[in-house]
Amino acid sequence: MNETADNTHRPESVEVTRDLLLRHDRPGPRYTSYPTVPAWSAQFGPPEYRACLELAASRSGEPLSLYVHIPFCRKRCAFCGCNSIATQEPGVAGTYLDHVELELQMLSELLAWSRPLKQIHWGGGTPTYLDMAQLERLFQAIADRFDIPEDAEISIEADPRVTTVDQVTLLRKLGFNRISLGVQDLDERVQAEIGRHQTEAQTRALVTLCREAGFEGINLDLIYGLPGQTPGQWATTISRIIEMQPDRLAVYSCAYLPDKMLNQRRLDSAKMPTGPEKYALFATARQMFTAAGYRAIGMDHFALPHDELTRAMDERRLHRNFMGYTAVPSSDMVACGISAIGEVGGGYAQNEKELAPYYEALDAGRFATALGCRLTPDDEIRRWTIRELMCNFHVSFTQLQTRYGVEFEDYFIGELKDLREFEREGFVTWESTGLTVLPLGQIFVRNIAMAFDTSLKGKGAPPERFSRTV
Repeated sequence: MNETADNTHRPESVEVTRDLLLRHDRPGPRYTSYPTVPAWSAQFGPPEYRACLELAASRSGEPLSLYVHIPFCRKRCAFCGCNSIATQEPGVAGTYLDHVELELQMLSELLAWSRPLKQIHWGGGTPTYLDMAQLERLFQAIADRFDIPEDAEISIEADPRVTTVDQVTLLRKLGFNRISLGVQDLDERVQAEIGRHQTEAQTRALVTLCREAGFEGINLDLIYGLPGQTPGQWATTISRIIEMQPDRLAVYSCAYLPDKMLNQRRLDSAKMPTGPEKYALFATARQMFTAAGYRAIGMDHFALPHDELTRAMDERRLHRNFMGYTAVPSSDMVACGISAIGEVGGGYAQNEKELAPYYEALDAGRFATALGCRLTPDDEIRRWTIRELMCNFHVSFTQLQTRYGVEFEDYFIGELKDLREFEREGFVTWESTGLTVLPLGQIFVRNIAMAFDTSLKGKGAPPERFSRTV
């Protein structure tokens, strides 16, 4: 059943009071997966992953997604929460690609040509750390082993400080049609605080270059909550970003987890806006981007009206996986490289996070799976429900019943108390056809999703291993 959204899920001016923020801004998952990674087990290893892949191979003809992680950077920024390796060591990327090719070969032998690759994404790290020959080598390694349709979405993350004209030209020649550029903030003082010196001219030049090269979608990544950010300077950054007219924007909350990410200890926490002051930065970005014609997508993305993400959200068919928000309806996603996470055959699988064990496993002819999980029927129902909330701000009771044979109020009877409280807060509206997240609730959508997370029940506040929800 294809239901079209109404105006209740379009952004509008909402008042987020200090009291709401103090009560609801707490650690919580971002729900790129359900169950979330802390609930996964090291008992899920290469044999279990192989069984999931064999199940995925039986879905002949269904679209498939592929993520490739390139971990290398020339220098690691202080805010970074990704699994990255700062290195200038000669040959390190070549050895890494040797092993990614081994992994691609093992995947292709199981999946054969039964699943067309409708979506490919290279993330990092800095994928444009690779030189021209290495970029072409990696793409060819994929093209030799998988069927890539002409209309496939092929995207890459790029750093304006290191990406060259020749690289952009080559990427377009290979078939890349979407590109995401890391910016974070254009203010030089904020850049000095986070150890990322990137001039506005570098960013503008790469946006222009990508547009002239024919990229269909250009995304810019920003982060709020960084040291030294103030309302005035942040508004200036947003204004200048709007002038560049990217097709999409991601405005991420700074996930400050210094106990987990040792590089973040270089940040001066005393200069980091928190609570209501931090949210005010996001509210400024939201107001300015929507006033400039962008539509709010999910919890932290924005897109121009012509963008396929906007159309997908209007039609309530937006999807989300470890590559972000997408309109590509792939039922499975395989992943290559250290720390890469696949969602395949009713399970999740994450590779080893360090080079040595990753290399050792592949050299021995086995997948480098370090942990993962198989989804239970209950996990499947909760994952679908959480995704509908996070992507489309709506849960259709009819779709839930058609997909899983359960009635919402019967199945989620244990969640009704929390949901009724969210209704009183003005976060959701409860109708006979479904549960809809209202504009105020969209700010706290992670909190709403947490009501469906059984791993959090009975444990008090979620642990600080999660970033804060606002």
